[in-house]
Amino acid sequence: MKKWEFPGPQSEKRKMKKESRVIYVVSTPIGNMEDITMRAIKTLQGSDVIICENINTHRKLLSHLNIKGKRLLQINSSNEINSVNGILKLLDSGKKISLVTDAGTPGISDPGAVLVRKLHEKGVKIIPVPGPSSLTTAISVSYIPCNKFAFLGFLPKSKSRCKKIIDSYISIGIPIVFFVSKHSFENITSILSESYPYNEICICKELTKVNETIFFGECRDIPRDDEFKLGEFVFILSPHSKSVVKQNERSTCSS
Repeated sequence: MKKWEFPGPQSEKRKMKKESRVIYVVSTPIGNMEDITMRAIKTLQGSDVIICENINTHRKLLSHLNIKGKRLLQINSSNEINSVNGILKLLDSGKKISLVTDAGTPGISDPGAVLVRKLHEKGVKIIPVPGPSSLTTAISVSYIPCNKFAFLGFLPKSKSRCKKIIDSYISIGIPIVFFVSKHSFENITSILSESYPYNEICICKELTKVNETIFFGECRDIPRDDEFKLGEFVFILSPHSKSVVKQNERSTCSS
């Protein structure tokens, strides 16, 4: 039987030194600081430079982990491409670099995906350091089978465009998963309650945080009170109504 390997800080540093032109893509907690992995901590400890979405947010994480003396570089959707040459110079000078986002796994509806692609094209080795993700966390407790699903990220602010996208994907017949901010909550929930009142939906609010809430029911019953609207959400919309789901379950059991 193969034993699990838990490399210590020194072995992780030696591994990083062997590689030139390497970027570590590091997942960080989506709310609860205790969710960070041992490997993520060791990778951040061994980094000289950390590329992040928001410097102040990441400083809080480093402070919590008692990691000091790291140079922080901020990236966003407007400077990802322009950052490539500067990052390559840092790598060529021997700097060890990690990429993080404000919360969760970089590149999923956050800055980082474009940067990773451009660095890969320049011959940089990309090493993932997996961990928390609001997407997979929500799916794991959604009550909706998601062996196949479509992920839509954040939907457009325009109500008509938003409805058009939902309509086109729900017609495929698989669950659709998307992120919702407090600013778009009212628009999206009104679309769902009007167009898909009987479809099953799971709404995960503020996952792993103090105010974590998981709603499961039909779209017509989505809470619309002011307190529930506040936060960050993952919506998982079933293409079926509850009656269709039960009918499918009976058919499966009898076959």
